[in-house]
Amino acid sequence: MTFWIVLILLLIFVWLLGIAFFSPNLNRNELSNFSYNQLAFADGFSVNYREVGREGRPLLLCFHGGGDSLGGWGEWAKVLARDYHLILVDLPGHGLTDPLPGGTYTPKHLADFIGRFIEAMGLEKFVLVGHSFGGNAVLRYLIEHPDAAEAAILIAPGGYQCGKGLEMPPTMARFVLSHWGRRFVSHLGSRGLLRRMLKARFFYNPAALPEKMVERIYLLSRYKKNRGTVLNLVANATVNFQPLNGLENIKTPTLFIWGADDHIIPLEVGRYFSGKISGSQLIAYENIGHMVHVENAKTSADDAIKFIKGL
Repeated sequence: MTFWIVLILLLIFVWLLGIAFFSPNLNRNELSNFSYNQLAFADGFSVNYREVGREGRPLLLCFHGGGDSLGGWGEWAKVLARDYHLILVDLPGHGLTDPLPGGTYTPKHLADFIGRFIEAMGLEKFVLVGHSFGGNAVLRYLIEHPDAAEAAILIAPGGYQCGKGLEMPPTMARFVLSHWGRRFVSHLGSRGLLRRMLKARFFYNPAALPEKMVERIYLLSRYKKNRGTVLNLVANATVNFQPLNGLENIKTPTLFIWGADDHIIPLEVGRYFSGKISGSQLIAYENIGHMVHVENAKTSADDAIKFIKGL
């Protein structure tokens, strides 16, 4: 709670001082460096995705965490693309993928999106990869589609409420979800504040935070269509938490990867998940935080490769 109170008070303080904290919108042309392949669903919903690596199979379908984009898989892709075909996807309201109608973001909404993307792409054999909020969505997809994926690799997925992480105080969350709250928070943004938050909460070693990651997240957070998605997502998770039910029914070979010093989704959640899914594996790295695939990219990618080769 203290984290969010300090954050909101800081945002309001800087705003009242009149410093240029309300960052201007950016359009798609200004963010063209982050634009890759475009897939349109039947209803016109547009998805931004990227394909890298060797053509064919094995195919890894990767979904990033909340507030990030497909670029978050950059370090992993350098290792995995040597032998595998990767499809990296911007989730709804993230990167350059369209926002969800109504602007409400829950893991169930994103699990439904995963299903729509797979169907629209005509994919039949694939390994699902997900981090954090994206991993939460992958787990929900697996519960509803137990035979769809050949395997799953989940990096610190959400879905278990443990009283830690980035939960907002309920009153603040309800304000963020209100009409005026959405209008207020959707235009807040600062490289400096983002950098401090990532170093303090998401990385065990602050020096491991790449500056290009800060710049990518900051610029894409200013995309006109998707402003305010992250705080909306966290507020929804606070007020309308959706517990994961049916984990024991997942039969998909599953690997959980965790940082032992994750302050967003602690390792105890990984132990809980792996205990629920029969035959699953859990790997944890000491002195690593929530962004395992960035802070410990080479080792975690190598462990993912060993898991895939062992299927």
